[in-house]
Order: sequence, then structure tokens, then C-alpha cells
Amino acid sequence: MQSKNLSAVLNESKSARDYFGSLPDYIQGGVMLHSDRINSEETLHECAESIFREFE
Repeated sequence: MQSKNLSAVLNESKSARDYFGSLPDYIQGGVMLHSDRINSEETLHECAESIFREFE
């Protein structure tokens, strides 16, 4: 079984796509840099929140 990544999560979940699309471009870019670590909507949220904290 192939492990999920950001692309798979976005393809499988409308709510994940909506959330990702609502993020500012710089956060989307940061999330995409870690796409291999994102295997669920939960890890997508965690990654985005971590990047937001870096810019606070």
C-alpha cells in the first residue's frame, strides 16, 4: 500500500481542499514543502498551524 501525501489527502477530502484553499499563499507554499509528511486532514491542519506560528 502506498502511503498518503498531501495530494492524496486533497483528492480524497473536500473539506481538506476547502481548508487548504482558504490558507494564504505563503502558508500553502509551506505546507507543500512538507507534503510528504501530510497523510490526513489532521496532519494538514497541524502543519498549517505550525507554519502560522512561525510567522507570529
